[in-house]
Amino acid sequence: MGKLIWHDLSRYISITASVYAVWASFWGMLFRKFFWDFIGGILRNPGGIQPSPKVQIFITLIVKFPVVQSVAMLLGFMMIALEYPLPMLKGSAVHRSLPLRVVLLTFQSFLTVLFYQVALPEKFKTAQESGELLLFPSEVHEIEDTGVEFEVRLCVALQNKPVERTSEGEVVLSKGANNTAVKKDPFAPPYVPQLYVGDLSLEDADYGKTDYVVLLNKFSVVPHHFLLVTKEFRPQTSPLLPQDLVQTYLLLLAARQANKRYIAFYNCGTNSGASQSHKHVQFIELENDGPPVERLARRATLEVAAFAISTLPYANHVFRLPALSANYLPKRAEPDSPSPLSCHFSTLSYRPCAMIPTIPPDSPSYNVVLTLEHMHMIPRRREAYKIEETQELISVNSLGFAGMLLAKTKDSARSFRGVGLESVHELQVAGTCS
Repeated sequence: MGKLIWHDLSRYISITASVYAVWASFWGMLFRKFFWDFIGGILRNPGGIQPSPKVQIFITLIVKFPVVQSVAMLLGFMMIALEYPLPMLKGSAVHRSLPLRVVLLTFQSFLTVLFYQVALPEKFKTAQESGELLLFPSEVHEIEDTGVEFEVRLCVALQNKPVERTSEGEVVLSKGANNTAVKKDPFAPPYVPQLYVGDLSLEDADYGKTDYVVLLNKFSVVPHHFLLVTKEFRPQTSPLLPQDLVQTYLLLLAARQANKRYIAFYNCGTNSGASQSHKHVQFIELENDGPPVERLARRATLEVAAFAISTLPYANHVFRLPALSANYLPKRAEPDSPSPLSCHFSTLSYRPCAMIPTIPPDSPSYNVVLTLEHMHMIPRRREAYKIEETQELISVNSLGFAGMLLAKTKDSARSFRGVGLESVHELQVAGTCS
């Protein structure tokens, strides 16, 4: 009886390990990373670990071509076929072979520890199943306006999300530190375990160390929506600092290396569409090659780094980022010398108020949309658009100016077609393109 129990126990452990190997290999194909790249690697500042040339073979077989993940998945299926035997294998010499199992499990274990299984999709699913994260169902409609295929996402369920406004229709930001008369800051510790992804830290020669926390967005309209939040309370009305932009860029770069396309956006100020007072940058995953406004920026043939998209009817300022190259991110850490990436964003950080006349110097409100190619900035003078027929207020944040508007009712979605997206946007900003 004892031998039977140990036999079944080992069989169930083998099946469990093999099922996990198949599942991990699947996600390892989507998010490709050699787990041991830090051995012999060089720490770049910023940029993270540059793998040693000695492990280039693993980078090729895991990141460039998912050979290791494919073989690990195949071995997993073979073990499942042996332990939960297929009719054609049951009772055969292969099925009874213990050495074969030892060899397959050994290779399976070796291969699965080589690649990194990113947890964000699974973390998002777990948080949703726990009830701590709410994913509101929505549907997307495309509307062509001003030569752009804008996206209008209709999400009726968002009508139940409370939004506090002033008598003038402006959103009231929830207060954060040093204000005990209002509700708790949702981005302050202790963090909700189901929403907590991890900590990040960035050291810069000019600005020192800055700590961040990555959290899943509790109220999500699209899957895998996450936030980069400053650990120390900083107001959402403050501009993005160079270290904020560098860390945001590095997250976008990490997503690209994992064959995923994300955009980042920041709502700065009371008229920008922000709903929380604790400084945070948001990230959403895209299914195509970028937001609609990014396609317009790519068409611009100007050789200057800063320009405006003249076909848009509202003030906009676009900064073209240097093309990704081996020289753009430094290959080794030099504490006494800032990196090119940091220097570039340090230069951009002074432009919103000092060099863009349409952004007022006192308590500015503006939207930022960041991709790996461009940074878009849009000055704001109003937070919401009022539909005259229904007197409904439609909040417009950075995604609206990325070409991705959000409607909470079918009437408001239809109104976008009636009044035109051009009118909705034109009323939100001060100044015009030139």
